[in-house]
Amino acid sequence: MPKFRYVAKDFSGKTVTGEIMAGGQTDVVNKLQTQNMIPMSVTEVSMQQKGGGFQAINDKITMLTTKVTLADKVFFTNQMVTFLNAGVTLTKSIKNIADSQKNVVVKAVLNQLYDDINAGSDFSAALAKHPKIFDQMYINIVKAGETSGNLDKALKSLAGYMEKSQQMQSAIKSAMMYPKFVVIFTVVIVFVILWKIIPVFQSLFSSFGGELPGPTQLLVDASDVIQNHFFLILLTIGGIWYGIKYAFKFKQVRDNWDKFVISAPLFGEMVRQIIAARVASVLALLLSSGTSMLESIEIASKVANNSVYEDALKKSATDVSNGIELSVAFKKQNRFDDVFIQLLETGEETGKIDDLMKKIAEYYDGEVAVKVKGFSSLMEPLLIVFMGVVVGGIVVAIYLPIFTMGEVIQ
Repeated sequence: MPKFRYVAKDFSGKTVTGEIMAGGQTDVVNKLQTQNMIPMSVTEVSMQQKGGGFQAINDKITMLTTKVTLADKVFFTNQMVTFLNAGVTLTKSIKNIADSQKNVVVKAVLNQLYDDINAGSDFSAALAKHPKIFDQMYINIVKAGETSGNLDKALKSLAGYMEKSQQMQSAIKSAMMYPKFVVIFTVVIVFVILWKIIPVFQSLFSSFGGELPGPTQLLVDASDVIQNHFFLILLTIGGIWYGIKYAFKFKQVRDNWDKFVISAPLFGEMVRQIIAARVASVLALLLSSGTSMLESIEIASKVANNSVYEDALKKSATDVSNGIELSVAFKKQNRFDDVFIQLLETGEETGKIDDLMKKIAEYYDGEVAVKVKGFSSLMEPLLIVFMGVVVGGIVVAIYLPIFTMGEVIQ
């Protein structure tokens, strides 16, 4: 929390100066007024005065390296719902949450929200100043809640959507933990064998003379590369890693990757269902809050997080603006399966598109959960076989010359 230096007059008219910790200048004014003092001027203490150049650098590094996660936003939204339902004012709710925050970035953002709202800004407008944290969907839902006077209900719907997203992310991450562990463990084992064990056997084999078997010679050559060019290998791996990250800055690379992930043999269908669930959830949330159909589709296209589906949804929005029904526009793009289209048609017939979108999202959430579980069950035996083949193959290659030692001696 920043420190402020103030000049004020007390109840007797005496000028008083001092320093105080507060979330912003407005907070300083409120605190001084509660102490029966009239503020004359309020200025924030500079970074150098608070702790010198090193403190300033440390604070900047902390702000740059600290990330705002989905869990942070879920916590903030749920806390807002709790405070608003209890009758606490909007600014006081934000201030209470900011004071209890450990994430320095979230704390700074909430303090800024507090100052902006106290200065007369709407909550949604204050959120819009932080697009990297609060996306367009979040801002639109809050704006709709402000307009209808049901901000607490709007935030509750947002919290529910984000909690489901968080649960799905956690399920996918948990499913990937075991494969990552096995792959990393196998790589470490292979590296240790090539670095420490193969050189011992290499000196033993060379004492016998003769030509080594092909698999064993391959291990020896790989060991020589690691022994003699270790740092070059590290630089190469790092270069490949950063090269891939740099390549994804180009739209064409990202577009090709997006096309690949939705058509891949093993997990393509699951990715398509994840996108369908996400699009349906966002449309249900936006439409139920009163957001227009075209604006809802536009926001959903960005939330899809896939260029193929983003283009399809934008084309669908164009068709809807020309008078075509949403189900027909979606079917025309051929990106959503029959279940999605049929349920959407039912929603249009009954006039309850938002309710049917919720059912679509629930259906695909269930399908994804089943596939993630099946994927985990399938990967475990495959990875065990993979590790056994790699390590077993290395062991066989090491002992292969010993099996043929008689021939080597002769």
